[in-house]
Amino acid sequence: MRAVLFDLDDTLISRQDAFDRHARSFYNSQPGIHGTPLEEAVALLAKWDGGGENDKEVYFGRIKERWPGVSEPTSQLIEEFWDGLSAAVAPDENALEFLGELDRAGIPWGIITNGPRHQFHKMRQARLIGMPRFTIVSQLYGCSKPDPRIFREGLRRLDCRAEETLFVGDNPMTDIRGAQGVGLRTAWVRGGRDWTWGEPAPQFEIDHVTDLRSVLLG
Repeated sequence: MRAVLFDLDDTLISRQDAFDRHARSFYNSQPGIHGTPLEEAVALLAKWDGGGENDKEVYFGRIKERWPGVSEPTSQLIEEFWDGLSAAVAPDENALEFLGELDRAGIPWGIITNGPRHQFHKMRQARLIGMPRFTIVSQLYGCSKPDPRIFREGLRRLDCRAEETLFVGDNPMTDIRGAQGVGLRTAWVRGGRDWTWGEPAPQFEIDHVTDLRSVLLG
């Protein structure tokens, strides 16, 4: 394999940890939620967020229905959500070291991520700005994973063929199935899960991107 494409959330950064920090901050800032114990409220927020896959209009609709004391306009809450989530991101030092090793080995890599422009804010918090050859953010590009066009654009920017490029991501459908659909080899960040999505399975199942050292640098 000559090149790598990475997902961002829960691949190069821990969105799960950032969301947990943000949810606790949101709870503390909203007295209207305090009738529900903190841990119960955070669990509900995580469920409704769906790991970032759920629409934020629907997410805040559920919040307002459950806690009418959350009275700010939904548009304001959504903007504050993205700003707060981005600010809660922490750098993954091990991932940063690994990406530096790819650079030193001359292996080109880029990022393809679903989401709004705030993905760049997350990258800044994670000290990723300036590192990848490119970053494709779905809402700015015009289509989202698993649309094959966004993967083909990544391959075009890498100037590599699909069969010699690895896609690394955590979402079985948007990342793995989407990448497989254009012929990319795949590595799934399993996050404690077993692969239950049938064939074809990803070529690699990993717990952290650094598990790919032997594959890409060995």
